[in-house]
Amino acid sequence: MRRVAVLEFARLKVPCLRKIAAVTLLAMPGAFSAAAATAAPTAAAPVIFQAPANRSPAGPTSIGDPFGRVLPSGRILHPSGTSVVVGMNAQGVALTPSGRFAIVTNDDEFQAAATSVLDPLTTGGFSLAVVDTRTMAVVSRYSDPTETFFAGIVAVPDPLDPGNTLVLASGGRSDTVYAFDLDTVGALTRDAHHTIAIPGQTGPQLATAGHSFPSTLVPAWTGARVYVVDNLGNDVAQIDTATRALAGASVAVGYFPLGAAASGAGLLVANEGLMAYLRAPLPLAAPPFETVPADLARASSLSFVPAAPDGSLGSAVTADLPLDRTPDGLRDIGGAQPAAVAAMRTKPYAFVAMSNVDRIAAVVLGGTEPKVAGGTELRLYDRGPYGTQPTALVLAPSERRLYVALAGIDAVAVLDTKDPAHLHRVGLIPTGWYPIALALSHDGRFLYVANAKGIGHDRGFTGDHATRIDGGGRVQSITEDAGADWSTLERIDLEHLDLRRSTPLALSYLRTIAPARKNPLVPQRFGTGGSSAIKHVVVIVQPSATYDGLLGDLTGAAGVQYGPGDPSYLAFDAAATPNLHALARTFGLAANIFADASDQAASHQFVTAGIATAYTQRIARARSYGQDPEDAARSGSIFNACAMLGKTYRDYGELLRVSGYDQSAAPPDASAALLGLGGAYLFDVPAPLALQGHVDPNYPGWNVRIGDVRRAQEFVRDFDGFSKSDTVPAFTYIWLPGTREAGVAGAVPAAEQVADDDRALGTIVEYLSHLPQWSSTAIFITPSDSLGMRDHVDPSRTYAIVVSPYAKRRYLGMRHLSTVSALKTSEEILGLPALSLGDALATDMSDFFRPAPDMTPYDRIDAPTQTN
Repeated sequence: MRRVAVLEFARLKVPCLRKIAAVTLLAMPGAFSAAAATAAPTAAAPVIFQAPANRSPAGPTSIGDPFGRVLPSGRILHPSGTSVVVGMNAQGVALTPSGRFAIVTNDDEFQAAATSVLDPLTTGGFSLAVVDTRTMAVVSRYSDPTETFFAGIVAVPDPLDPGNTLVLASGGRSDTVYAFDLDTVGALTRDAHHTIAIPGQTGPQLATAGHSFPSTLVPAWTGARVYVVDNLGNDVAQIDTATRALAGASVAVGYFPLGAAASGAGLLVANEGLMAYLRAPLPLAAPPFETVPADLARASSLSFVPAAPDGSLGSAVTADLPLDRTPDGLRDIGGAQPAAVAAMRTKPYAFVAMSNVDRIAAVVLGGTEPKVAGGTELRLYDRGPYGTQPTALVLAPSERRLYVALAGIDAVAVLDTKDPAHLHRVGLIPTGWYPIALALSHDGRFLYVANAKGIGHDRGFTGDHATRIDGGGRVQSITEDAGADWSTLERIDLEHLDLRRSTPLALSYLRTIAPARKNPLVPQRFGTGGSSAIKHVVVIVQPSATYDGLLGDLTGAAGVQYGPGDPSYLAFDAAATPNLHALARTFGLAANIFADASDQAASHQFVTAGIATAYTQRIARARSYGQDPEDAARSGSIFNACAMLGKTYRDYGELLRVSGYDQSAAPPDASAALLGLGGAYLFDVPAPLALQGHVDPNYPGWNVRIGDVRRAQEFVRDFDGFSKSDTVPAFTYIWLPGTREAGVAGAVPAAEQVADDDRALGTIVEYLSHLPQWSSTAIFITPSDSLGMRDHVDPSRTYAIVVSPYAKRRYLGMRHLSTVSALKTSEEILGLPALSLGDALATDMSDFFRPAPDMTPYDRIDAPTQTN
């Protein structure tokens, strides 16, 4: 395989889009083999980056720009073209046959009662939004409290009434496809055959038995059928558009299929998953620590399903094309995750977007069997870490351009497809937050982009009541939630787009070059060997919290307000969290830091890996914890980085909550509850191989009935052996998951959980600061996310505290940081490379350190003990 240099997009010199037909900019001549994701190891960035926000908080950029935002990550949004708010967690978009309307699916389970400031008629929850493509206004909305929606949406001429439009929408977790009629003014009404149940897999050994989770919908070229890709059923069903009923048998494909496209030969299906989830014969005390079993045909692969001239599918797949090697658990952790497919009509080629390895594979469909013949890398810079996350594809009508949604960098990439095997990168177009789906007008002039997170929060939003609704439409809970991100549909006029301007703009919104510094405590570059004085890093991850929620009443000397807090937003005061308050006013406090994650499924990935995979942000939030093998980023977590470079490490409670974990299986007795990881594992789903032998088997993970003080006591017991033998790990991760949830069976009241968590925090910091290894230790304390509380600046604002002999005392950091900043700084101290673009482009916390140590230990504050 020929080595190909991939330059940063910023180095392209791009002419106006209307004049690029004869221009080749950055050729990618090296074809890659069928094992398409076997790229060289990532290298250090040629320069050191940081977020462009500087000291600006998250939120709107200006009153005059309703769709401009400073994101929690510190990146900037200025979408191209015209945008409109359509709902929350948009997942799919489809144009009607006339092109008059665009229909957007919204998959939001939390915010059904929320309304948009920009459009008070637009609400959260599961919904369909119909947008007039001429005015870019929402003309109708559909929602039903008993119905759920996911990514699949198609609009085809109704074979029963050619003047009418038939709309089909996938129901995801409802295991249903819904049928609608769309009239000439854009109003959706239920079709007479509204509900089409999609059967799931059978077999009692399957953890997914009985569920289909319809996702992508693809119309056959004939229009007579619509193919339903069943993400949990591992198959494709067929709907007859005339009868609105299932037709023929489902066809088995690979694991967790998602993307699909119709070609002249049939249906191409991209399989994101890595393995089948099976029930364990007996409950397991711990998950297996291993790699996924090898299955190249069904894991990270492309399945080919033949179709007859009438559009009906054959009975079985005719070929499976592997697109990746089996992850080894050390260098390659997550799969390639083929997420989207686009097929050419004029040439025997298809393109596959592999979201976890930033690559487009070009597949030859002709000949005796399909094969990967080329493609292109979409990394941000030469051999840089992954994270652009290509998630959606659409071909221009001329088939000379391929548009790629890069969810990880809030942009659309434009590729030249004149030579399909050797795609050329042409430029970037800025979009809203997290572009997830694309559509193109029939004349190729207008590109439509559905942005899942859109503009983030409304202007002035500080946290609002969120209603969680299950698949049957039942209210599960009402809480304060920071995950109220408004999705947008964006229309981009390609005829008047100048890529010479849009490409550097997209990059300027993404990152800036960090000023050089000479700080032996926190080196900037990988390869320096790490810090000259700090040899042990401890990260303590607390439960969800905003800055104001816990520190809004923070005061300093003589009761004077300390830090930018607002006590009127306080959820639990200093009496409940005396240790947190004491640490915040004594050591370095980050008060302009924001949570990268909008949901809990993604939060722990950001904290440990710097990024949440597209799979997690699109699928895992709907049905799992975001800690399964499919959720892993390609380079894994900081534990993998430590393993690769021979750094010692220890994990207390993190990345162990894989599917099948059952906290209710833990013994209710307080003493017995300390034995084991906090519950039982009912499915045979592996945890990361890198954690084998690096986990305390008696440190409980998630369990609302186990208090954090018990976790702290177990940590001290286990860690004491490392201290006494002077083998303290270079990296230690401690999760204190105290839930702060009221009304959960077996859980104590939320206020007592907060007090218990604070006592645990004080116990751990006191213990560490009295060890002989304290002189070479740095502790980072931060919540996993900000969900569940309010904040007067932004509901994604949280806090972080740096505790160390080398930490500046009484230091208030006001640079824009995110939760990934603690990870990046840990990497710099330990001499580890960036794991993803998330940590590579984040602003670090080097300003929190000073060269002269203060060895004064911390003594915890014992607030009154409450029952736990």
